[in-house]
Amino acid sequence: MKWYTIFSLACLVAILLPAGCVFASGPESDQSPVHNEQTTAPVSKSPSESGSEIQRTDDDRYFYNIRIVSPKDLESMKNELNSDESLIRNENGDIIGIVSPRKLYIRGDLVDLQKETGKAGKTFDKTDVAEHLVDIVFGNDNAKLNLFKSNKDYQFWLDAYYTSDDTQYLLELAKLLNTLSDTTEFEDEELALGFLKTNYADVPYNFYNIKIIPQKMLDEFKDNRKSDERLIKDSEGKLIGIVGNDHLYLVDSMSFEDRKYYMLYGTLYSMGMHGTTYSERDSFFYQVGGVRNTELSELDKESIKLLYGGRLKTGIDMEEMKKTLGLKT
Repeated sequence: MKWYTIFSLACLVAILLPAGCVFASGPESDQSPVHNEQTTAPVSKSPSESGSEIQRTDDDRYFYNIRIVSPKDLESMKNELNSDESLIRNENGDIIGIVSPRKLYIRGDLVDLQKETGKAGKTFDKTDVAEHLVDIVFGNDNAKLNLFKSNKDYQFWLDAYYTSDDTQYLLELAKLLNTLSDTTEFEDEELALGFLKTNYADVPYNFYNIKIIPQKMLDEFKDNRKSDERLIKDSEGKLIGIVGNDHLYLVDSMSFEDRKYYMLYGTLYSMGMHGTTYSERDSFFYQVGGVRNTELSELDKESIKLLYGGRLKTGIDMEEMKKTLGLKT
């Protein structure tokens, strides 16, 4: 290569190098030979010029950091809060995130947390329980309370076209009801199945009979129903069951999930709960607008405990119940 070629390249590098330094130096460089009329690079102020203003880069101004974190990580971060960070809590006081002017950390299990919160239920006092009990006991068909007996244990008696799923569910239901009653007890280790013995020297239980039967047989029971019996119909008005003080008949064509619902519904009805709530949306007894909750809420459970706690007696009306429970009449 000739010497003048080498000299030309050296001159070109000497020219380009300072220019590159100017563009790389950014807003704080003292050299500004290039002026762009459309965008002017911001000039940082010294603390004396800007007072307490915090200097931020372009990234700080245009990016907001949102991060999904595990509950465990959030718990650790809680103990290392900066002065500009605050905890976010839900209505139950659970920590669900941390927020600051430039970032937001949210725990990633909010859906599961909400489900647990729903199961835990709302806070309520004895007046809430008493008022809910009055709502779920008195319906359109009963002026007086009718409770299960307490002279001997009850046993579920399954008859006709039942399945092993039905028997397992009723044993679980018996265990649940035993946790809610201080007066009436259920046999929760075995059921009476099929035909009952008729030669008992002493009948060992009060039996609650549940028959799973064909539609034709159900229609025959309807035609000969007793005064204590109530018809159960689906959303289309079709007869699917009959419930009385000590028995429940259900059509055999419904699914197991539907049978579970109506076995619980029928049992609670026979235990004295004929009413409906229009305010407690998570209650089993809330049936507004086609809503069908399949499990007892915490308020339902507390109300059943009150109903079968020994203070209330068969035969009292709504006014007497309110007086007994200390409610306004």
